[in-house]
Amino acid sequence: MTAVSVRLGFVPQAGPQLAFLKCPTDIVVYGGARGGGKTYASLGEFWIHAEDHGADAVGLIVRRSREDLKDTIATAIRMYGNAARYAEKGNVFRFANGARLNCAYLENDRDAENYQGWSLTRVYVEELTQFSQPDPVFKLLGTLRSSKGIRPQFRATCNPGGAGHGWVKEWIIDPGEYAITTDPESGLTRTFIPAKLRDNPALLDSDPGYVNRLKAVGSPELVRAWLLGDWTVIEGAFFPEFSRDRHVIEPFDIPDHWIRWRAMDWGSAKPFSVGWYAHVQDDTPHNGRILKRHAIIRYAEWYGCEKANVGLHIRRRR
Repeated sequence: MTAVSVRLGFVPQAGPQLAFLKCPTDIVVYGGARGGGKTYASLGEFWIHAEDHGADAVGLIVRRSREDLKDTIATAIRMYGNAARYAEKGNVFRFANGARLNCAYLENDRDAENYQGWSLTRVYVEELTQFSQPDPVFKLLGTLRSSKGIRPQFRATCNPGGAGHGWVKEWIIDPGEYAITTDPESGLTRTFIPAKLRDNPALLDSDPGYVNRLKAVGSPELVRAWLLGDWTVIEGAFFPEFSRDRHVIEPFDIPDHWIRWRAMDWGSAKPFSVGWYAHVQDDTPHNGRILKRHAIIRYAEWYGCEKANVGLHIRRRR
């Protein structure tokens, strides 16, 4: 008997990658550390979608620049093999059963308007944090519709950092990992699924030096963002050592004799911030830790923000 070798183009890895594929919410974002298998997850999810719905499956995968898109296309060609043929004219992958995955880039915000008349069952945005504002991304939600009873979905991948770090963190990261949030205006549900490097053993096994190269990329903040998927990191921040695990504590009743005060950083076009502070008078036990004497606690704040990095344009009275 002749041995037959079967090559599987995509087998989802257990953990977050599989959770990304199975997530039922309208909007699913998969992000965190570099090397978490995010692009393979997006391409693999459409492959499964194509097998399920045939010619009724029509997708769009978007990158910020033409050069970034080339990398995604090259990855898809290797991954899909004979399952789909890529046509350079039209930048589209055509599957044998008629499903289509279109590839595009949005180098400026107006490019999103080119797709407003499309009917898509899947939209994928790679490297979401490369978009400084959410407007062009959100416009793509208007292309999701199906007359065949298919539930369309918007899916995206991202890493911490980049021009859009602030709005992405506020919109999808801050509600919590795996939390299902419902938008009060649209009713759309959304979920963030964390991607960690350890969740991609295939990469670690095939390229054991990858972690060391990430450690050499530059600043400690960038290393924490790319290696650990730490969304609290902001490169160039005034307090680069900030860590949620170390510097954020559970709320508690502040003793009456502690000194308190308020301070403000004014903003108009940019957000303003008002902080309420307390001065720790004595070493104080708290949840298995000691709040050291003379430490400062910010126990309340008012952040004047319309959307990420946009202020309320409140004028100061003189």
